[in-house]
Amino acid sequence: MKRALILWTGLGALLATPAVAQESWDREKGNCEGFFQSPDEAPLAELQTCLKIWEAYRDVRLLTEAQRQTAARAFQRVFRDGDPESRYLARTALGRLGFAPEAAQTGAAQEAPKRKKYRAHPASEEDQKAALQIRKKGMDRYQKKDWEGAIALFEQALERDPASTQLLYDAACAHALAGHREMAVEYLLRLADLATSDAMAKLAKARKDKDFERMREDPDFKRATGYAKVKVLNGMPPADEEIGEDNVFRLEELLRSPKLGYVVEHGGKDKHPRSRPHIWFKDHAKAQAVIVMRLIGHPRTRLVPIDWDTPWDLIVSWADQVEVVDGEKVCRNGVQKNDPEKRLQQAIADKDAALSRPDDYLAKADEVLSQPEQTVDQVTGLVDRVQGLGDKAKGAVDAVQGAGKKLKVW
Repeated sequence: MKRALILWTGLGALLATPAVAQESWDREKGNCEGFFQSPDEAPLAELQTCLKIWEAYRDVRLLTEAQRQTAARAFQRVFRDGDPESRYLARTALGRLGFAPEAAQTGAAQEAPKRKKYRAHPASEEDQKAALQIRKKGMDRYQKKDWEGAIALFEQALERDPASTQLLYDAACAHALAGHREMAVEYLLRLADLATSDAMAKLAKARKDKDFERMREDPDFKRATGYAKVKVLNGMPPADEEIGEDNVFRLEELLRSPKLGYVVEHGGKDKHPRSRPHIWFKDHAKAQAVIVMRLIGHPRTRLVPIDWDTPWDLIVSWADQVEVVDGEKVCRNGVQKNDPEKRLQQAIADKDAALSRPDDYLAKADEVLSQPEQTVDQVTGLVDRVQGLGDKAKGAVDAVQGAGKKLKVW
């Protein structure tokens, strides 16, 4: 059976006749047909193994309708509950049988099982060398645009060297080119799980790699790689528009940093004058909204979910309150203040952290969204009024500012 697990990656297609296929299936199947009879009670691991053997050897052309139904029930369970590779294989097997995969069991809707984090120990030197030789064969299939052949060999190589970031990236590219969106995303997520500097560099490369051209607008691809399209607006009122443009220009420079990998467009003026920065975000870009919020560095930046149709993943409107210093208007919390280059380096580190620990950043975004903004606004408004009283009220200003800092986001 161990030999069958290796052979399933493509040798099944080489079986010349139904008779040869039947003979091979009978030799390798073990207790698979028994598991197929009661798929809900069968161990999931055994069903997944039987599925691989089935795809390597089973010729479905001569199956009866009853046999098709029995096998389909087993593969539906693997598609619902199995690991990503098995789900992909189950979809293929069901297609050969003439069935569409079912996302949930009949009856009450079930929550999809949470994805397990990918963990892999470094391979021995011998296994690394063996994997490299298999990869060379896979790259030959890749160059010939035989995506399925390349996938089979890359995945075979990963059995020898599962921690290879290059092989994980190769498999993601080949799956993307073959149109296997879910599996391409899964291999990108595995790179994020490894969280090494090389793995993060591969994710940054994926944002621009032509192999993922057809997936560029896929929300799951964006979530896995941190790719986002950002529009930046000037939200300052007409009297302070020029001050706003200076800050918008600098913010766009920071967002365009190659290591952040955002696609940025200057969007002109916001339709509505604002007194603080706003970031509208699509659900898949929620973690990126938190990163941009930290990059802006304004204590009252507001996060708002996007609930309308737009090509942009993030829309940022820069705005701030203006004060006069030495006879010149300046923004109280301008982009140039508080060491923007340091904030950029932090944002780059945040981006890698958000990809490897997305739950932390999603929780932070939810925390920001749930904060009582009215209280923040009341405290800030009180600060403004007290500041207008002059030096005599300095002590009160400091006290209120201290209250405001306690409400500062992150």
